[in-house]
Amino acid sequence: MSAEPHQDPSQKWLIFFFCCFASSVLAIGVWAMFCYDVNKVEAPVAAGGHH
Repeated sequence: MSAEPHQDPSQKWLIFFFCCFASSVLAIGVWAMFCYDVNKVEAPVAAGGHH
């Protein structure tokens, strides 16, 4: 009478969310490598019309 080992679904959800987190961090890193320029001079933001 061998019982099946208990499968905990929370472990699979944890792995799934970690993979989603890691892929989003990797995507931001890849975007930053190719698109973000640290030395770019940004125009100053104009003040709003609230007087």
